[in-house]
Amino acid sequence: MIFKNTIWTKNKLKSNGTEKTQRFSVSMKLNIVNFLIIISSLISIIGAYEIQIGGKMHELNYFHQKYITQLVKTVKSFEVDSVSTNDVLKDIMLVREQPIKCIELIGSFEILIMKLIGTKNILQVCHDDLAVADNLLQKVQEFDAAVFDKKALTHFLYQGINEFEYSGMRFEPLVSKTVRVLFFIVISILITKAFIVPLIGLILSNSVAQDYQLLLITKTNLEEEKQRNALIQSERIESLTIMVAGMAHEINTPIGISITANSYLGDTLSMLRKSYEDQELTKSKFDHFIAEMEKSNTLVMNNLSRTAKLVKSFKEVSVDQFVDELQNIKLKPYIEQILVSLVPVTQSANIKFKLCCDNDIQASIYGGVFSQIFTNLVTNAINHAFQDKEAGIISISVKESSDNEIHFSFEDDGCGISEIDKIHIFDPFFTTKRGEGGTGLGLHILHNLVTDKLQGRVLCTSEIGTGTRFDIYFPKIIKVTD
Repeated sequence: MIFKNTIWTKNKLKSNGTEKTQRFSVSMKLNIVNFLIIISSLISIIGAYEIQIGGKMHELNYFHQKYITQLVKTVKSFEVDSVSTNDVLKDIMLVREQPIKCIELIGSFEILIMKLIGTKNILQVCHDDLAVADNLLQKVQEFDAAVFDKKALTHFLYQGINEFEYSGMRFEPLVSKTVRVLFFIVISILITKAFIVPLIGLILSNSVAQDYQLLLITKTNLEEEKQRNALIQSERIESLTIMVAGMAHEINTPIGISITANSYLGDTLSMLRKSYEDQELTKSKFDHFIAEMEKSNTLVMNNLSRTAKLVKSFKEVSVDQFVDELQNIKLKPYIEQILVSLVPVTQSANIKFKLCCDNDIQASIYGGVFSQIFTNLVTNAINHAFQDKEAGIISISVKESSDNEIHFSFEDDGCGISEIDKIHIFDPFFTTKRGEGGTGLGLHILHNLVTDKLQGRVLCTSEIGTGTRFDIYFPKIIKVTD
């Protein structure tokens, strides 16, 4: 009996031990399952949150690009004194907010994830962008303190804008990769545990769907921005193509005149030789031959010079590529020389000039730049001011102010410019003759030459029916800058 009880006791203990082991095994499995569910839920929630952060990063990059575009417009306006440095500072601060928000958005956990998937450079890009913004703010403050001039500040601003755009190009692929990987992980976990926790899976799916929709909207906005930029680039190429065709047509005239004059010069020389050989050369004939040869030679030189200037005008599309030398120029004879070279153009348009300038007014400027500015003004007047008139008068005035500044005035009695068009006349590719071969680059190039090369400013005054006046102010002595 004792033996049986002993056996029963041992069996009972063994049974209890097995039951405890089974209970521990089930409990452990349930705990593991619960732990896995909790972990998977946490990972899903964290992943969804990280996708939301990625969406915000896309949004930050979108606003970053938007404010860069706004900054470019402000800098262009600043170049023509339309806005102050306060407006420039305001736009720089708007651009600067985006990397700051990005840095605040990225925590230690995000850094760990980015290291694992190889996109940790996102944070460095934000820091680089912030450093560029801080540097631009410092440059603007130094400009306000007169440490350097406006041209140098503009150079720093455009350099900073290029760095901002480069940061955006680096930033977008990294964010896209981060969001893509996280999105894949989250979706995989949701599918795996869909049968275990359908409700949680549904909630997370809705959250992920919303974040994904935000990403799609942000991506769509960025694509639209890229398409707009592509259209602008396409328009520029088309406009430059028209310019090339127009210039080729313009070159034909002076070259043709040069060939004709040179042929006449050869005929005159042959007649001179024949008269000499026939011993019929008198002093009056010789003087006549010399005079005719001088006229032909002058005509050839003037038209070949015009051809050279037309070829050189290609460089004006980018003022930085314009190469010229400073010259001490007496403005009145220099302007008269330009007018002579433009006679073939102005005669056909029946335009007369009135020049008011003292003989002793001179300036140390880039002669080629001044010549091109003058030529652009004449061309603009012919194409726009006198389109409905049989004849026109252009009045040119050059005065010297007391503060070592030259005031150059160019006024026509043409049709004038409307108030709406006057706002945009210096904008690139703005033209009222888009379908008639106009490129909209003439006055834009003129403005860049005045502000960049002559270190001056240009103003336009006009009313419909009363003509247009351009007032250009520039220093007598141009300062050479690096």
